[in-house]
Amino acid sequence: MNKRIFVLAVFLIILGCLAATHTGEAQQDSVYVIEIDGTIDAGISNFIRKSIDRAERDNVVLIMKMNTPGGLLSATEEIVGRMMNAKIRLVVWVTPPGAWGFSAGTFILLASNTAAMDEATAIGAAQPRPKDPKVTAAMAEWIGSIAENRERPKEIAEKFVTQNWTMSPKEALDNGIIELRTSSIDEILDNIGLSGARVETLEMGVFEKVLRVLSDPNIVAILFIAGLLGILAEITTPGIGVPGIAGVICLLLALWGLGVLEINYVGVALILLGVVLIAAEFFTPGFGVFGVGGGVALILGLMMIDKEPWVEVAGDVAKGVAIGLLAVFAVFIVLARRAMKRPIAVGREAMLGQVGVATTDIAPDGMVRLKGELWRATSEKRIREGEEVVVKDVKGLVLIVEKRGKK
Repeated sequence: MNKRIFVLAVFLIILGCLAATHTGEAQQDSVYVIEIDGTIDAGISNFIRKSIDRAERDNVVLIMKMNTPGGLLSATEEIVGRMMNAKIRLVVWVTPPGAWGFSAGTFILLASNTAAMDEATAIGAAQPRPKDPKVTAAMAEWIGSIAENRERPKEIAEKFVTQNWTMSPKEALDNGIIELRTSSIDEILDNIGLSGARVETLEMGVFEKVLRVLSDPNIVAILFIAGLLGILAEITTPGIGVPGIAGVICLLLALWGLGVLEINYVGVALILLGVVLIAAEFFTPGFGVFGVGGGVALILGLMMIDKEPWVEVAGDVAKGVAIGLLAVFAVFIVLARRAMKRPIAVGREAMLGQVGVATTDIAPDGMVRLKGELWRATSEKRIREGEEVVVKDVKGLVLIVEKRGKK
């Protein structure tokens, strides 16, 4: 029995070693490819980090095909940090022809082990907007340290930030910023010693796609304003309805989005003040001073909220939508205040003069239908079933009616 167990154990060990060897060879003959297209945001950051995790787990090279005009600073920091600590080879390839690798894209390119550019592409333009000496100096030092770590010229990399330099593929190759100028993935594989390797494309998941939408600065600004106005509408109307529920959802999504953006909290405070003033306008009689002040604070807040160095938070589209929402809400306030000034008719006064229909003969008592309800009624003169009646008085729960005259 012991001999059988020993032989079985040896067999299993040999089998495991063979399987591990076979797996290792398969992994070495494969590369993963992902596409980074559009603004660098939270969704892209999550996608890149997950892709690097998988490439490390499977011990394969990761090639990132990139075309971006730039993106969010926080997302760029996360991506660069993960790339600098990766345990596998990373290739960033600016492609297809006509693609960009501007601002945030330049940082990502320089953080790669192998940088490549397709024909008719461009990189650079990483200067903060608006140009702030402290921010510019900090970001120039950051990009310089990234380049130096990857054995690329620090001084040239810093000029992408300090002088807003841009480079073509030829210029980038001549200056040692990239290692390869190519339009073919096969040339990249030859360059990294993996000729003929199997290429497997990793697709972005639904979660990352949703994150991309929610971290769009324009979407965040619109959700924030819509959420605040929805909650304000709920406060000014009785009950829990659609405006309140939708407002809370929009506000929660916007707060998450604001968390991934570099924002000016003075601008956020002005937006909140604007909404409070608009609410005060609704509850306080006057000549619209609170409403005008709230509108001004709201617009100033939208103009001041931005601190992202490469993209505009609350851009023209978001500001236009926010102003439109504000205008709609202003109309709502005006109509509501007019309604509040109208005399309220309840009880007896609300019934006088109303027209109903006799549902039975009234002689002198009977029943009438008024506003969808049945009422006991009495009349001095006989009224036949089906004839229209007019309410002349109310005694308790009994209507005093008379036959409606012809017009």
